[in-house]
Amino acid sequence: MQSTQTPALTPNAPPADVARVAGRGTLYISAAKLWFILSGFSIHIALTRLLSEEQYGLYQVVIGIVSIVNAVVVTGTSQTVSKYISQDERRADSVKAEALLLQTAVGGTLAAGFFLLAPLIAGYLNDARLTNPLRLAALITLAYSFYSVYTGYFNGQKKFLIQAALDATYSTLKLACIVLLVWAGLGVMGGVGGFALAAAMVLAISVIIAGKGKRAGEVRIRELFAFQSYLLAFTLVLNLLQKVDLILVKALSSPDAATASANAGFYAAAINIANITYQVIISATFVVFPLVSQATFADDRELTRSYIANTVRYTLIIMALLATLFSANAAGVLRVIYPDSYQASSGALGWVAFGMLAFGMIYVLTTIISASGRPVVSLLIGVFTLAASAALNAVLIPRLGLSGAGLATTLAMMTGASLGVGYLFKRFGALMPPLSLARILAASAIVYGLSLAYAPTSKVMILVKLAALGLLYLVVLIATREVGRDEWQLIRRVLKK
Repeated sequence: MQSTQTPALTPNAPPADVARVAGRGTLYISAAKLWFILSGFSIHIALTRLLSEEQYGLYQVVIGIVSIVNAVVVTGTSQTVSKYISQDERRADSVKAEALLLQTAVGGTLAAGFFLLAPLIAGYLNDARLTNPLRLAALITLAYSFYSVYTGYFNGQKKFLIQAALDATYSTLKLACIVLLVWAGLGVMGGVGGFALAAAMVLAISVIIAGKGKRAGEVRIRELFAFQSYLLAFTLVLNLLQKVDLILVKALSSPDAATASANAGFYAAAINIANITYQVIISATFVVFPLVSQATFADDRELTRSYIANTVRYTLIIMALLATLFSANAAGVLRVIYPDSYQASSGALGWVAFGMLAFGMIYVLTTIISASGRPVVSLLIGVFTLAASAALNAVLIPRLGLSGAGLATTLAMMTGASLGVGYLFKRFGALMPPLSLARILAASAIVYGLSLAYAPTSKVMILVKLAALGLLYLVVLIATREVGRDEWQLIRRVLKK
């Protein structure tokens, strides 16, 4: 039987080894991202016990702000490097060398700007205590600007195992450095300093693994910067979109700085959980980016359509389950991870879990759009969604508090995801089958309804409940034939020696 399913995600792939390479790449990067999530929550669990609620809120605000800049550097740079290497892997070392030179200007400027603007940012947030931690965080940006070149270098050559190993190493270093320095009594500055130290260490490891290499082929730094500039602007917008609700909670939830910081800490707890919804599918975007770039560069529309349709389908299957579980069981999930005082964010989690599902769709759709050579379209989608989120949060936070932030974010994200869906369908005529969408929605509705029927208080029973509901979701998808023979064939093909 002939199939149009994507080589990255289905068993019936056109090229001989693409399914296995991409499938294994997805497994490698997924494992690294799983460790990233687990180690990240280990950090939060430790810090909520080593720091006061107010200090934890300050740390989260600092990391939330610097993460905006860091993600701009990492995504914009790594995708640029990956795109140009995937088009012709023979010139990988030439692209790397030119990108490192470019990052001296781009990354250095961003880090210096962040350092200099720290007092202004702290002033806007009505808390001068943020100034020094924000200045220290500029070192994270500087290290990330060069580390992202190596991420793109390995990704563009489809060396997913090395990429995943570096990510896992970094997650481990970050956990160790942050917790040890905070435990040593250095407080918020220790947490931020540990973050910076881990970033510098993984950069050094990346340099050693990549080696000097041998340059081949012509690469124009101006061409790299032209493409990167769009991605940098888009990623800035995307990460402002991801953080604007937390920033506005700090700025608008209370005129008292201490209360606002505590509110930010509570809301950050909800966001940390909701973010799992999209974090688990990031590995798919790492794999699909070079594949879509390669397919569109070769003008293979059928192959591009198959990548789009199946990437959207499989990522939605995963995200729908997680968003449903987190939303319908918000209080229980928070109880498992955080102290009882963080129950204040259960209403927000009920909303923002679905907001992060929509954000995950924006992330996937815009990754595909950018890989197809249209980063300006991704930028426009991001700008519109950011404006909507900022406006809705400014209106709803003063009225509804943390729940208002969750609701505003969800409405804005759904709007942005709709724009991405519309563009891809118009350009490529490819999205997931409507019947698949109906089956996924039905399975999610069943899980949501049953979640409300029983609310255990024991942490063990909460975990058992979540596992049972996850299994039920899979059973429903199998019973409706949404998951079946093709998926099992794919698993066997990927794991085959």
